[in-house]
Amino acid sequence: MPYTTELTDDYMGIVHIGTGVVCGEELLEACRSTTALLQNTENFHYEFIDFTDAEELRITPDDLAEIVAQGRFAALFRPDAVIVAPDDAISEKIQDWDRRVQDIGWKTHISRSRPDALAWLRENYPTPQARAADESEAGVQDQSAS
Repeated sequence: MPYTTELTDDYMGIVHIGTGVVCGEELLEACRSTTALLQNTENFHYEFIDFTDAEELRITPDDLAEIVAQGRFAALFRPDAVIVAPDDAISEKIQDWDRRVQDIGWKTHISRSRPDALAWLRENYPTPQARAADESEAGVQDQSAS
């Protein structure tokens, strides 16, 4: 699956990684799983979503509407989202999503680079949360080398 979801080691965040062509249904599945998890995790603080290795984001207007609806419910539990979207087309879709969720109380950060996004995470969530994302990044880099 080109869109994976993992918890950080400290259970403070969720890391999603998109690779190749990421479809709306994969994003919706992750949203639903995340929402279910949020209802059972008291110390959850953020989602780190990385589209660095995504080639395309295939999402229909209906998919986007459902993702926004899932986000409205999840906002009761999850305050922040950090998204890495270096590709212009993907970034435009993420910015469209961001405009649609501005009124639900999330703090969002959309970045063109993973280092910038991690720096934002460190500023807003000092260790251990940011350290866990760094460890996840190292794991992703290790997997890429395989």
